[in-house]
Amino acid sequence: MKRFFVILLSILMLLSLLPASFAEGGSGQDPFADITTPYLYLVEVDTGAVLYQRSAQEKAFPASTTKLMTALVAVENLPDLNKVVTLGWRPVVGFGPTSSLMGLEALEEIALIDILYGMLLRSGNDAAKALAMEAATEHYGEDTDPSKAVDLFVGMMNEKAQELGMTHTHFATIDGRHDDDHYTTAEDFGILMREVLKNQILVQVMGTATYRVAPTNMHPDGFFLENSNKLICKKEADTQSFLYDKCFAGKTGETNAAGYCLVSAARSGDTRLVLVQFGDDNESIASTYRYEVARRLYDWGFENYRAFALSEFGLQTQFELTAENYSPLDENAGRFIAEAQIDGLSVTGARNNLQHFFDDPSLIRTEVSADYVNAPIRKGDEVGYVDYYFYEGSAVRAKLVSMRDVASASDATPEPHETAVIITTPPPGSGKNSNLSLQRSSGSDQYFVWIYYDNAIYTMNNTEWHYLYQQDGVFRAASTGPENGNILLYRRYFDSLGNAYYVSQDFISDGQEYVIVSDGLALTTDSKDGTLAGVPVEVNENGVITGGVDDSMIWRFESHSNGYHITNASRLLSRSAGSGVLFWVLIVVLLLIALIIIRGIILRKSRRSRRRSYARRGRY
Repeated sequence: MKRFFVILLSILMLLSLLPASFAEGGSGQDPFADITTPYLYLVEVDTGAVLYQRSAQEKAFPASTTKLMTALVAVENLPDLNKVVTLGWRPVVGFGPTSSLMGLEALEEIALIDILYGMLLRSGNDAAKALAMEAATEHYGEDTDPSKAVDLFVGMMNEKAQELGMTHTHFATIDGRHDDDHYTTAEDFGILMREVLKNQILVQVMGTATYRVAPTNMHPDGFFLENSNKLICKKEADTQSFLYDKCFAGKTGETNAAGYCLVSAARSGDTRLVLVQFGDDNESIASTYRYEVARRLYDWGFENYRAFALSEFGLQTQFELTAENYSPLDENAGRFIAEAQIDGLSVTGARNNLQHFFDDPSLIRTEVSADYVNAPIRKGDEVGYVDYYFYEGSAVRAKLVSMRDVASASDATPEPHETAVIITTPPPGSGKNSNLSLQRSSGSDQYFVWIYYDNAIYTMNNTEWHYLYQQDGVFRAASTGPENGNILLYRRYFDSLGNAYYVSQDFISDGQEYVIVSDGLALTTDSKDGTLAGVPVEVNENGVITGGVDDSMIWRFESHSNGYHITNASRLLSRSAGSGVLFWVLIVVLLLIALIIIRGIILRKSRRSRRRSYARRGRY
């Protein structure tokens, strides 16, 4: 039993030594299980896609790779790197015998750009201090206390780290000399290096193999600097080459606590990769081991990192959108399908890193940008775009095109037109009714000029106002109208495809055409019962008549006098002398006839009476 537990314990210990998953979201066998570097992070620059990682979120010490942040903050705060400065005594003192130095001296007159080369190529701690003090003074002002300048600069480094999202990093020194409170992670330095690569000055400096500083007042022969990164520079004393032609930038580092470190960048075609290596034991492993590892990981990364067509994924490519200002006649209320044009588009990454998207395309986040799509829209028109996110912070963008036409509503903006000023309530009428008719030319204005007010249409003379009304399917005029009016006007518009629709309006736009509606019936030119007929119309939930209207229902309002002439096909709507007038005419005629008849009767009786009188006289 004891032997069993010993074996089990040994197995558990071996398992604990196995490296973490080798790629974000990846699984399977580690292709670099034989590599002993404890902290590794291989990331694509533009997308942030992680190709390989090992303990990348665990605490590590960066050593002199710290100077990447020193360089970034300094360059961002020194506006003129060609400026020649005179160094004081502080930048060149305070270093131990093992410090890596450029060799600067007090009172040396030297350009800032030359100090930058000395820091990044030779990893000079004195150069780092000189730049830090100059940048802090530039940032905080000339009256900055020199004794506090370095500490102020460290604060600037930590502020930049937080800005970049390096949440597991804290800087305590400007050059990377060991301090327990000076730490980071491989992932955080991957973030930093991707930011550093945005600065072309830093890329140029880090990619330089050798650099000669011009003579100074303290160094008549100047400085000859060789890049400490053996992927870029083979020094004269080197017996073995580790040059890697794809590497274009990087920074080395080493302390007993941090071990051998290397942060570098390489390019193949359009693909750029950053590799962070921390923690190689500097007592048991050769200093060149990091370069062998770097070349191997880069070759693997470039081989496995390639473009995959979006069509290889089961992406959602159709999206329902709604157009603004669509025609009321649109059967889908402006809704239409837009399709993403993904042909020719691709996402770049390592297959193992993208496998979960192949397995489940719903994991690909989509963001559609087409918030304000205005009709008219034609089939094939570009209406927006969709971003497909395989990696946060970087998206593949495809344009969206409409799959159908969407007509727009009219672009006309109606202007109210008033011709009558209503200052009193219409007087009560006599209750007379009159029919409506159509005339080619106008007669008395009281029959042909109409006023629209408060949902009522009426014509008037000196004593009476005759309201348009509908009852039993016909329209007439009456001198007593409804209190609030019951006439609705629907102005005719045309959408972008030339289809007519009719929108309710509570005012008149002079010269425009309307459908006149009362209780769901539209006034037409058709005759019925001696007047004009009403025909049913359908109004949708938006208060729009979308069909069923013919020319007989279209009335044009044109200002005239204090009101409007209302016409259809140039014929004017008029109030004829209706049943009330005819009644009194008939009464008068009947009275006249009665008078004539009575007079005739009286005359006949008178003649008869005279005849009888004459007859009696003859007898007697």
